[in-house]
Amino acid sequence: MKTMNKKGSASQSVDDVLSLRDILDIFIYQWKWFALSVIVCLGIAYLYLMTKPNIYQRSAVMLVKDDSGTGNTRTNRGGTDALMQLNGVMMGSSVKNEVYILQSHQLMKEVVRELKLDVNYLYRSRLQTVRLYDVKPFTAQFDSVETQRPFSFKVSISGNNVHITDLVVLNEKTDFDKYVRFGDKVKTPAGSFTLIPEKRYLEQFEGAEITVARMTIEAAANSYGNALKASELDKESTLVGITYTDMNVHRAEDILNAVLEAYKRSIIIDKNRIAESTASFITERINIISKDLSKVEGQMASFKQANRLVDVKGDANQYLQQSSAARQRTIQLESQVSVVQYLLDDLRSNTGTNKLIPSLGGLTDAGIQGQIAKYNDAMLLRNRLVESAGENNQQIKQRDQDLDQMRATIIASTQAYLGSLNLQLQRARQEESGLSSNIAAVPQKEKELIDISRQQSIKETLYTYLLNKREETALQLAITEANIRIIETPFGSNMPISPRKKVIMLVALLLGIIIPFAFFHIRNLLNMSVRGRKDVEEYTSIPVLGEVPHRKEGIKDSEIIVADQKTDSINEAFRMLRFSLGFIQKDAHVIMFTSTVPGEGKTFISRNFAVTLGMTGKKVVLIDTDIRKRTQSKLAGNIHKEGLTSYLHGSTDDVERLIVKECPEYNVDMLPAGIVPPNPTELLMSDRLEQLIETLKKTYDYIVIDNVPAQVVADAGIVNRVADVTIYVIREGKIDRRYLPELERLYQEKKFNHLCIIINDAKIEKKRYGYGHYGYGHYGYGHYGYGPSLSESQNSKSK
Repeated sequence: MKTMNKKGSASQSVDDVLSLRDILDIFIYQWKWFALSVIVCLGIAYLYLMTKPNIYQRSAVMLVKDDSGTGNTRTNRGGTDALMQLNGVMMGSSVKNEVYILQSHQLMKEVVRELKLDVNYLYRSRLQTVRLYDVKPFTAQFDSVETQRPFSFKVSISGNNVHITDLVVLNEKTDFDKYVRFGDKVKTPAGSFTLIPEKRYLEQFEGAEITVARMTIEAAANSYGNALKASELDKESTLVGITYTDMNVHRAEDILNAVLEAYKRSIIIDKNRIAESTASFITERINIISKDLSKVEGQMASFKQANRLVDVKGDANQYLQQSSAARQRTIQLESQVSVVQYLLDDLRSNTGTNKLIPSLGGLTDAGIQGQIAKYNDAMLLRNRLVESAGENNQQIKQRDQDLDQMRATIIASTQAYLGSLNLQLQRARQEESGLSSNIAAVPQKEKELIDISRQQSIKETLYTYLLNKREETALQLAITEANIRIIETPFGSNMPISPRKKVIMLVALLLGIIIPFAFFHIRNLLNMSVRGRKDVEEYTSIPVLGEVPHRKEGIKDSEIIVADQKTDSINEAFRMLRFSLGFIQKDAHVIMFTSTVPGEGKTFISRNFAVTLGMTGKKVVLIDTDIRKRTQSKLAGNIHKEGLTSYLHGSTDDVERLIVKECPEYNVDMLPAGIVPPNPTELLMSDRLEQLIETLKKTYDYIVIDNVPAQVVADAGIVNRVADVTIYVIREGKIDRRYLPELERLYQEKKFNHLCIIINDAKIEKKRYGYGHYGYGHYGYGHYGYGPSLSESQNSKSK
């Protein structure tokens, strides 16, 4: 907004710019409101903190290892990931899978069952409801048959007796009310239970009321699972961080430990499933090979008995030396072909099922063994996810498709490997056949015995291999070590992570300061009235004669409060007004008072200012020219007598007869308005007004004219022609300061003679110590203990 400064030029208003002094003044002057606001905000914050339980955090760190102890998978996958991807099977991050399993609903259900977290013990402590865990007066043991229906009840403790009330079953309250003793079995509509006392804490909860609430395992797992978080600590490692937040430190630690133990058990179970599947396959094959071996051995015995052979090897030693190497290779190849054929038959017969593939170790190609390990890992993870998500889950269907592709890849690889073995076996047999032509002279019976011996050797080798694998599988079943390592057991600070008390109290303190500051600042911004001397001097170039402080409550406009011996702020203000008038217009004898609108204190100030002038020994007359409302005359009790209108009308020329004594001790007289005329404007425009003023000048030193408000009627401008000085009274907070430029225009156009301004009802203390410090009006009002003012002393001397 553009305003006029004293030079009449346009300048930018700085009303709304807050200086550091303004901010400090707000705090100093309104300190009581700031203190109250801070106390209230801190109190609300304290009550809020009282309603919020402390939340603690516990963390643990574990390392996911592979079978070699250094990788990041459950089994050693070797280099098979690339082979699986070449066949269209995309493999995910193993650590991410473990993170998901750690947070799985199924794992949390095991934890809830283990720690019995489906039963909550709620205790009202101050403004909080605390969920008890390790420190509780009793433990409720429920019948295992009736565990699915959620219900709650209240227990009041009195020594060894308890009072059970407020039984709620499936959100329906019953009228159950029963007194029992600890250890008694209680039968309710929701089921039976027994309260087992914890004697260490019974006395602590004497007379307390505990709410026992039982949830379903599913609901409890959902509730506690929300507070468990697991994540990868580093993309380059296989470290997994697990955190749990709870209002009870011991419960948080127990839940973390239980989660880790349940996770370990799940890994061991997965490994045992593979070993059990392999053991079942080996046992089945051992039974088959055992029967074949028994049959061959029977043929050997029958053949020797029928042909009376004792030492066939010694007789045919010279022939066998040449073909032993070829025969041994053929035996090995036939054994491998049998194992691979058994594996291929198993793969084909179990296609489309969720059965794991047996792991046979060294008799198969290393690449095929790695594919089988990869498939078993994926199948185990799929079965675990099915327990939580169900068969129809889109992720499960995608995994089934991946598993089918992996199985097809393994079958294709096994078929290719079997073809390679058959080709090698064919070549070995051709080589052996060539050697057999060299021993054509050997009797037919010996050749048949050699064939039987060869079959026996094949069966014995395969049988021995399967027995060794069965022992290895049994050893694997006996090992219960999971492929994880706990790096950090549950740890954490004993300081709560929530609520953040210091932060909340600091925010409350800041709010307690900001709220009243914003209120007072906004109120000031919205205040468009004249706020004091600074506004007047900023918007106008009119001289400010002075400020009259705010009156005490109960002081009426009719009261004359100035006196010689009074040194209060208002008396000093009027003395300063008198002193300032001498500087502005030294020879002024006719002083006219006006204002913008009624109610600005013009009458009060003119009466007391007249007395202030009379206190110097001068003769003063106060003229009430407001012949319409006659406010000054009413205050003096002269509303029905003759006065100014009588003289202006020409009814009398004797002015002395119209004068009344207003304040004789200070030589102050008054000319009342008189009777209200029908033509006030015409009377005031008559030449008799000038004659009246000239007549009064002969008798009085000062003539004080109490005129009408300038913006109400034209009388003020009419009477102003006889005034030496026009004093414009502005009450602080009364008129809109947007009127001040208009007042400046009147001043510049000299509509009023020697116009100056008095600010009435000024909040001196507010300006000195509060918002809107203007730097003016510091006259030392109210400083008791000093005598008359300097101006009064000078005037007394001149008298």
